[in-house]
Amino acid sequence: MKVALVVMPLAAVRRPSLAAGLLQAGLKARGFACDTKYFNVTLWKMLGARAYQFFCEEAPMTALAGEWAFAQAFLGPRDGAREAYVREVLDHPVWGMAVSDRSHVWELEALAPLFLRVAFESCDWGEYGLVGFTSTFEQTMPSLCLARMIRERFPHVKLAAGGANFEAGMGRRYMERFGFLDYVATGEADASFPLLCESLRDGHGEVPPGFLHREEGAVLAVPRREAPGRTPLDLLPTPDYSDFFRLVRTSAPDLAEGMWLPLEASRGCWWGEHSHCTFCGLNGEAMAFRRKSWRRVADELREVGERYGAAPVQYTDNILAMDYFKELLPHWAEAPLPTEKFFEVKSNLKRRQVRLLRRAGVTRVQAGVETLADGTLKVMRKGVSAAQNVALLRWCQELGVDSLWNLIYGFPREDLDDYARTHSLLERMVHLRPPDLCSPIRMDRFSPNHTAWREQGFSRIAPMPAYRHVFPFPEETLNELAYYFDYEHPRMDEALARGATLQSFVSRWRKHHERGTRGELAVKPHWRGGWVLVDSRFNLAPSHERLAPATLALLLACDAPCSREQALRAAVDAEVPSESLEEELERLLSRGFIARVGALLVTLTLLPEGLTVGRLARAQ
Repeated sequence: MKVALVVMPLAAVRRPSLAAGLLQAGLKARGFACDTKYFNVTLWKMLGARAYQFFCEEAPMTALAGEWAFAQAFLGPRDGAREAYVREVLDHPVWGMAVSDRSHVWELEALAPLFLRVAFESCDWGEYGLVGFTSTFEQTMPSLCLARMIRERFPHVKLAAGGANFEAGMGRRYMERFGFLDYVATGEADASFPLLCESLRDGHGEVPPGFLHREEGAVLAVPRREAPGRTPLDLLPTPDYSDFFRLVRTSAPDLAEGMWLPLEASRGCWWGEHSHCTFCGLNGEAMAFRRKSWRRVADELREVGERYGAAPVQYTDNILAMDYFKELLPHWAEAPLPTEKFFEVKSNLKRRQVRLLRRAGVTRVQAGVETLADGTLKVMRKGVSAAQNVALLRWCQELGVDSLWNLIYGFPREDLDDYARTHSLLERMVHLRPPDLCSPIRMDRFSPNHTAWREQGFSRIAPMPAYRHVFPFPEETLNELAYYFDYEHPRMDEALARGATLQSFVSRWRKHHERGTRGELAVKPHWRGGWVLVDSRFNLAPSHERLAPATLALLLACDAPCSREQALRAAVDAEVPSESLEEELERLLSRGFIARVGALLVTLTLLPEGLTVGRLARAQ
């Protein structure tokens, strides 16, 4: 039996699908012929790279713009459909879309029927016994469109769907409403999908655990024998990306530039097991953290490099396993030319750990920074201080690690006075990388904000308005299949008003960053010996000064977050006279060279690598 795996738009095109790669490798190991169809690349070529990038990277997820465009092809012409979508979704004051961007949506709406015809006619679907669709982000309606076309022409072909959009209870609602789906995986399917294929091939008729299926029109579930998310990761195959690279080589060579290969070292979240961040809907019902052995991770990276070349690797882990600092990262650091890598990390790292990341080839991280206010961090249950977040962002910049981070706001129980404090801090941090996102919080399914919305202080939640424009179902059904939710709380209007000021400043900061005019704040060696502090931040008066020992000692003492007393004590330990230290510390705070963040002090000035308080004392 031949199997086809389908990657529909609007999945990113500069990386293959990890889910499809794992399933294809697993099926081939069991003797199945399996093809992966990257129709996301087909649409990228038809629509154009710029417009496709808009949907992947810029369009607000909550507008479901790609899903809506394909819904028009699925549902057919409806009077007033576009006008209602504009009025209720694109014009939404919080979750809407700029008028200047909407032409991309209308272009995709017009192109969707032709694209679907091209995808459908591109191969003989009748030669496959099973066609499987993977859906994360805005792939569901495109997948449903093509699946229905296959069913109408080739009724004997079985159709399966899986991925994040079908997880847990969401999958049942899709299965009930779209009768042409034969199977839906509601969780991980690394082991169960190959078993389903074997059952169909051998005529057993058995459906493995974790799948929904139909019997006499009823949707039935085969319960899992164990808790979801317990696949032994060391037993997973190395993903098979051969179909993607064949496509790139033969018809889409432009995708080679900027490509990242997805791999995974772990699943779940070790912090979420202990304290589930209130805004986070990742992992669904599979929060339990498990990781591959470090040797398995190293071997897999080497194997992928041998197969496909030394492309950068994006690890899809929600959080880096801390024990990888003991063996895996040192192992990579010893490589002559370590592969460029991306990881998501928790922001409680130390400088030495950031240094090791960079030596191991981790050139980009999602820093796990979502706010610079201690009160909001407590509401989030993040388990770090705002000063630690600032320190990590600075260390990453000093050590050459690109640190992606976000600034989210609008929690019911946050301190509204923190907006002004955060704004003041941001004005002094403009020499660092700006946040990638500054936005009100998004309420995602599976997050504590969603599952316990009353307890978290919300007064109302409902599926995002876009869902009823994509799926013409009753509200109770949308409640079960939606992933994004609209919400209200008593202080929301005030939070949005104050947050708009932050957004405006971050937008200005980002423009300076893109133009290379944000300036710097750094300690540099002086040509006559000693050190000079250069301040050319775009929004502050420029200056430079030769650094006295007391000044440099205080900057070094606050390299990691510390109390005022600890900073003064460390500077004294550097054999700097104590009489002038307190006065000098106040000057550094007033100039924004050091910041007071909550109860802690942290240096904002970029420091030379390797210079410490201890070295300073010895130098004197």
